[in-house]
Amino acid sequence: MADQQQPEIKIRLVKKKGGHAAAHGGAWKVAYADLVTAMMAFFLLMWLLNSANANTKAGIAGMFQDPNFFNTERGKEILANHGKGILPGGRGMAPGPDGDGGTDTTVENPGAAEEEHKAMEATAEAIDKAFQQDELLQAFQDQISMDFTDEGLRIQIQDKAAQVLFDSGSAKLKPYTLSILKEIARELGKLPNRVVIGGHTDSSQYSNKGYTNWELSSDRANAARRVMESATGGLRPGQVRRVTGYADTIPLEGKEPNDPQNRRISIVVVSAANDAAETQHQKAKPRDKDKK
Repeated sequence: MADQQQPEIKIRLVKKKGGHAAAHGGAWKVAYADLVTAMMAFFLLMWLLNSANANTKAGIAGMFQDPNFFNTERGKEILANHGKGILPGGRGMAPGPDGDGGTDTTVENPGAAEEEHKAMEATAEAIDKAFQQDELLQAFQDQISMDFTDEGLRIQIQDKAAQVLFDSGSAKLKPYTLSILKEIARELGKLPNRVVIGGHTDSSQYSNKGYTNWELSSDRANAARRVMESATGGLRPGQVRRVTGYADTIPLEGKEPNDPQNRRISIVVVSAANDAAETQHQKAKPRDKDKK
């Protein structure tokens, strides 16, 4: 029995296939995902910077140059007048009810309304100064009126018998009207507030019933909007909240309905509180289902 042969043990070697792909596995997917994320963040940053106005860019540049920039006079001015975020209608970093931000500063901070009013007053003064200094615009100073309403700062550009804003019966702007609107747009574009543009006519009626004062006033308001949005440094995309044609329904106080001064363009810089209230009011609410 001792001479019996032990069973033969066979050892089998299995070679695993290797190569470049096996060495890295799925690591390349992680690297590719990181690259795509970085590119998306980069293009988002470029888009936001392109949407920012000159004052916002100045604030960003100042912060990178000096960490205490927003404690300086210039920084405080930019933060007070233009610190509601880069995007139109943005609310910046104002703390909300839950502390996370995003609530209108006018609601949360009572002093914000006063600061906003001061910024609008400064804008009105800047427009008035621009018309005084420009030789072309000096002749139209008596056609510009500015006041405050419940909505905000109202700017009105009125017709005169000798200096009309549009060609008679059309929405074609006179060359000097273009200059007036562009100058106003450059100042309003510095504000974070949205604007409402309205067109007004006198009570003179057209013989053609297919085109009335309603169509004319709407076309003129839209013509003014296009000029103000296309002006260099003018109104930002999305800054115009509403364009309305009023026809002859709102004559100037103390003026007869057929007075030429009723033919005008009104531009209202809407306060943040009114803008928020209108947005809330216009939100669509689901209708209650019929009770059976």
